[in-house]
Amino acid sequence: MKYLYMPIIRWTLLLAMLLAAFAAAAQSVEVRGNVRNPAGEPLIGATVTIRGATRGVLTDGEGRFTIQTGPLDTLAVSYFGYLSQRVPVMGRTSVEVVLEEAPSNLDEVVIVGYGVQRKSDLTGSVSSVKAEELNRIPTASVEQALQGKVAGVQVTPVSGAPGAGAIIRIRGVGTLNDASPLFVVDGLLLNDISFLNVQDIQSVEVLKDASATAIYGSRGANGVIIITTRQGVQGPKTSFEASAYYGMQQVIRKIDLLNGSEFAELANELAANENRPPIFSNPASYGEGTDWQDEIFGLAPIQNYQVSAGGGNALTTYHLSANYFHQEGIVTGSDFDRLTLRLNNAYTLAPRVKVGHNLAFIYRTNRNVPGGVVANAYRASPTVPAIDSAGRYGQTTRVASVANPVAEVAFYDDNSEGYRAVGNLFADVELLKGLTFRTNLGLDLSFNQGKVFVPKFEVSDIQRNVEDRLSVNTDRNFNWLWENTLSWQREWAAHRVGLLGGITAQENTFEFLGGSRIGFPDNTPLFYYLSAGQETSQTNYNLGESWSMVSYLFRANYTLLNRYLLTASFRADGSSKFGPSNRYGYFPSVALGWNIAEEAFMQPLVFVSRLKLRGSWGVIGNEKIGAYRSQAIVTPNLNAVFGPQEFLNFGASIINLANPNIRWEQTAQTNIGLELGLLDDRFLAEIDWYNRLTQGILVDLPIPDYIGAANRPVVNAAEVLNQGVDLNLIWRETRGKWSYVLRLNGSTVHNEVVSLGEGNEEIFGGGIGEGGKLGTRTTVGLPIGAFFGYQVEGVFQNQSDLETYPKRGNEVPGDLRFADIDNDGVITTADRTFIGSPIPDLVYGGGVELSFAGIDLAVDLNGVYGNELINAKQIARFGTYNFESSFLERWTGEGTSNAEPRITNGGPNYEVSERFIEDGSFTRLRSVVLGYTLPQAWSDAVKLRRVRLYVNGNNLFTWARYSGYTPEITTGSVLDVGIDRGVYPVARTLLGGIDVSF
Repeated sequence: MKYLYMPIIRWTLLLAMLLAAFAAAAQSVEVRGNVRNPAGEPLIGATVTIRGATRGVLTDGEGRFTIQTGPLDTLAVSYFGYLSQRVPVMGRTSVEVVLEEAPSNLDEVVIVGYGVQRKSDLTGSVSSVKAEELNRIPTASVEQALQGKVAGVQVTPVSGAPGAGAIIRIRGVGTLNDASPLFVVDGLLLNDISFLNVQDIQSVEVLKDASATAIYGSRGANGVIIITTRQGVQGPKTSFEASAYYGMQQVIRKIDLLNGSEFAELANELAANENRPPIFSNPASYGEGTDWQDEIFGLAPIQNYQVSAGGGNALTTYHLSANYFHQEGIVTGSDFDRLTLRLNNAYTLAPRVKVGHNLAFIYRTNRNVPGGVVANAYRASPTVPAIDSAGRYGQTTRVASVANPVAEVAFYDDNSEGYRAVGNLFADVELLKGLTFRTNLGLDLSFNQGKVFVPKFEVSDIQRNVEDRLSVNTDRNFNWLWENTLSWQREWAAHRVGLLGGITAQENTFEFLGGSRIGFPDNTPLFYYLSAGQETSQTNYNLGESWSMVSYLFRANYTLLNRYLLTASFRADGSSKFGPSNRYGYFPSVALGWNIAEEAFMQPLVFVSRLKLRGSWGVIGNEKIGAYRSQAIVTPNLNAVFGPQEFLNFGASIINLANPNIRWEQTAQTNIGLELGLLDDRFLAEIDWYNRLTQGILVDLPIPDYIGAANRPVVNAAEVLNQGVDLNLIWRETRGKWSYVLRLNGSTVHNEVVSLGEGNEEIFGGGIGEGGKLGTRTTVGLPIGAFFGYQVEGVFQNQSDLETYPKRGNEVPGDLRFADIDNDGVITTADRTFIGSPIPDLVYGGGVELSFAGIDLAVDLNGVYGNELINAKQIARFGTYNFESSFLERWTGEGTSNAEPRITNGGPNYEVSERFIEDGSFTRLRSVVLGYTLPQAWSDAVKLRRVRLYVNGNNLFTWARYSGYTPEITTGSVLDVGIDRGVYPVARTLLGGIDVSF
């Protein structure tokens, strides 16, 4: 029976298909149109596709196009450098499309490791920063210019000293060792980018998750920052640009210290508390006294000058620039100069052969002040003049052992200079259509020299130098990287495939040499050479290290129907830093993405221009552990006198035990992200949740003292977890002459030590004050470098309190009362506990950009929330130093204060405790720039293409509760962050500038 119905079924189906095809053909319409920019110029080669389908066309030489579509379809129009636009057909046969310029070309194409990728195809967490955003910050440091620009990235200046850099942490701290990210500049892998001129940068990409960073394998665990410098572009003639700015810097705020009479009064009170006679007979006579902060801080100029030229033709493109940056320090006697020359060229030798180079040559000089100058200005007695009426430096040691900071600067001559050449040579050969071979040779050569000369002088018994002294040091570093990659790109029908494979090799060699002598015939720079000193006083020292690495890498990208995305990568790294049995590390990653907005069911939602869901997992490593951590370290010159003749015997000893079994620190990271664009991408939102677990962190293993090694062996033992959310929001709009952009980014961080390994219950750090008190404790369940001390419950008011509450044993009324954590009835070191963390819960930034009729305004903010700081300046007291104004609220008798204890110079009141913990949260007005671009007719009149004038204010206001100079306190050690021992303050800057192109 079934055979009887089969012909009927076949003919019925065939008829239905014919009717459907006829209906579709009847509804198909031909749409003609053109695509232009706001100036009315045609956009040649713009892409016009039917949303949700794979077919499309390109606009011709006049910006026109013709496409077959349905009356209810939506056209998707895009062009590199412009905002994409969705155009509903709605039965029309003719459309006019005007594309607005995108704020960043990188909205369409993103630079990733060893290549570029469409933003729509990206499966990793990658953030891009425009060069214009970086140029708003007048600094020699690219790191500082990145502050507040990227979600998930915390940037903290090392100090406000001229030319100082910054510490960058991407998605928390994942190691007890070096947690700095990897920098990739024009393909060269670097740990230091202090040579970079901000104005030479074309783009910055921050790679945050494993999908994006795993291609860098052993160096991707702390994140990767890819920097591309400016390149030449083809044009009818050479384009010239010149820019300059000049401004002044000043300290943002001074610390509220006591004046002369207030200090004298409290010094006498302190003497009475210690049963000593008064120090000052008439405190009121000192009045305001000496403001030591005014003595060392002052207005300081900052200036920058840049000229560049770029252009090219079908065979050659070129970009060359010269930059001079000069910054004097707000602490008198410090400054920084840097001269940068850059030459980036590319040459087409044959239709499929392209070679080129990106070269930079840098010369810089530094003049430094002694590291303790700021701290001594904080501590010095205001009753002593900087220079007395006889022209002699005031003896600040008369009250306490504090050097006169003005004399320190005058008698300290510390100068250094450095030369550096950084660049790469590359060749691209297209072997077949879509198949390209690239070889890249990167070189980084630096040479630095420093001289410190201190003449013979005497200010006081403890501030003097009995002999002229000169120290000289030099170092050189040579780093080369050779990479060879083969990439294949293919697109057909609904498929897009990209494959990458390669092999790389790198070697780094460093050597340091130094020496010193005393006794020089004169203290002029003519004699700043070791040979001019006494020969018998000579000392010298020399050290060095080298390491090498070979790597194999692979990556595959696949896109189906512009909707379904797959990225997989793998890298194997072999390093000389590890023993033969663990020399190689293997780092895989995989990521999936779904462009939901391209699905057919999303087409009615025309206001949704972008919707992508992506997820990734991967393993990445950290090889920043030192070159010889797996080997035994022998230290020479451990000499001793022994034997009947008492001869000096030269000897050596092992100070580090070997552990050839140490392996790579590895971080497994999971990332889930969502991207949303509304109203033709006027509103963009990107949110990522991440989970980073670092295992096998290298830590020192406790060993018995009888083994005889000075340092403990290193093992893979610790684990650290970082979790959080990154959020990035953008709203941008253009209406006629008006345009504006609103930006907001934020990231949360939960940092927790999961394990420290057997025998490592805790790691102490953060030495503070008298006796080297330790302020941080890293232990399981707490953040890295957590603050460790006593909880404060108030002040002992009377003898009854002393008899009622637990105490250490020597307290008197007016001293701090600590919490008895272990409830044993007495205060001991066992009662110290967690009292704060330097790692913020939230890092955020944002900004506003406005432009109207040639006027532009840009405002940037940044800040952190939820971290604490230790005001260690107050803890470190070796004498009667000056006091902060909060000490005026001290305890002077029962009931007068339950927060600020009586005046003392030591004892329980200066233990590391909550008394010295302060809120580290802040919001800073990072930058305000107001500019005006002259009308084109005015520029044409003077034969210029563009002229822009602007004024710029940086670090204008900081909203913070912290009482110190700046709430941004850091060091290179993750165990020593947030401890303010007297940091060089960050400066407020006001400047004016001009940009000219012709």
